[in-house]
Amino acid sequence: MNPHIWLDPLRAAHQVETIRDGLIQADPGCASGYRQRAAATTAQLRQLNSDFAAQLQPYRGKTFAAFHDVAPYFADRYGFKAVFLVDVPEMNPTPAALERLSAEVKRGDLRALLSEPQEGGRSFQSLASDLGVAISVFDPLETGSAEDAADPDTYARVMRRNVANLTRALGGR
Repeated sequence: MNPHIWLDPLRAAHQVETIRDGLIQADPGCASGYRQRAAATTAQLRQLNSDFAAQLQPYRGKTFAAFHDVAPYFADRYGFKAVFLVDVPEMNPTPAALERLSAEVKRGDLRALLSEPQEGGRSFQSLASDLGVAISVFDPLETGSAEDAADPDTYARVMRRNVANLTRALGGR
């Protein structure tokens, strides 16, 4: 089971609804407030999904390559194939994994490999250099500053940046 469900805005909206229901059950006196805030948040997530679906439509069916298995739900939502070098970021890539990803990158005509803000793996850097492609960032929102955690706009800002970086990696602007 891949934990990165929040990278799909519609699945994230479902998570918000589940959290809302749990809060209402635990604190029924504040149900109205929980419903209001959840409705506003799910509306924002649905709008993000609509925006992303329109932006990514020209690239449906394409493959993108990430350092680790971070975006299967995102890929599924927007019609991509996601390939990756390692299952989890703490793993070291095997020569076979490097070869497999190299072949996928060549078949997919990618201009960039998607790394993560905290990922500084030399194997991924070397592979990008060998293939003549750039490293672009796709932030899985797993790490971040205390300021980011406190900012309600962080999710939308980071996800918009992810979509822009992915679009460039797939050959867009």
